[in-house]
Amino acid sequence: MHKKDKKKILSILVIPDNQEVPPKNFRIRYSTLNLSFAVLGIFFIVLIYGLVTYSQVLQKASEKDRLEEELVRLKDQMKLTYQLQAQLDTIQTYREKINNSFQGYVRFVDKVNDDLLTENKIIDNDLSKISIFTNVPLKIPVEGFVSQEFKEPEHPGIDIVAKVGTPIVAAADGIVVFSGWTVKYGYVLMIHHEGGYLTDYRHNSQNIVRAGQEVKQGEVIALLGNSGESSSGPHLHFEIRKDGRACNPRDFFMDLTLGE
Repeated sequence: MHKKDKKKILSILVIPDNQEVPPKNFRIRYSTLNLSFAVLGIFFIVLIYGLVTYSQVLQKASEKDRLEEELVRLKDQMKLTYQLQAQLDTIQTYREKINNSFQGYVRFVDKVNDDLLTENKIIDNDLSKISIFTNVPLKIPVEGFVSQEFKEPEHPGIDIVAKVGTPIVAAADGIVVFSGWTVKYGYVLMIHHEGGYLTDYRHNSQNIVRAGQEVKQGEVIALLGNSGESSSGPHLHFEIRKDGRACNPRDFFMDLTLGE
């Protein structure tokens, strides 16, 4: 019994460097030592499991915050989209046909300069300075040829074909009421002119002016492009409306170089 009991006990003898201090003998049962190791092992396992679980919780919390931020951003984008769609819906009312009349916008000089009316100079001079205010859209926005004519209600404007990047100019003096992107028409510009006129420039590769900006007749406002789902090639879709009704732009152009 004595030998069997000795095998169950671990003796640890501690001999200090100081010879005046007597050695100390520690006796630990193997069962107690095994239990201590077992408890320590369980503690480390629980600790590691806790760290892993805590890391996963932190990761999920971070992912949740990211998703919430993404949701807020998407809501802001949807709100902006609804606002732009509301603006487009409002401007859509400008698609009805009217009689093209310049009444109220024609003025005549008190005395006509005969030099302006000579055969060689009648086209070279800026006729808009003689009879028509610059807020009437008489300036061709881009040089090119017409690939599709005005036909209401299917096509309430004209398509002018030219190279991508060709400058587009304002047809008249006015204020930019919309400058932005739409899925169907790409980059779009809309300019309001005094007297109830509104001009519409679509499929641009780049808009140069911004909403609220004042522009002058002949000023470069955009670059011709092929943007938007409804565009099948580089061109400018150009519309003129008077008091909300579509007009044939050809009835306004005084520049005889417009291609056929």
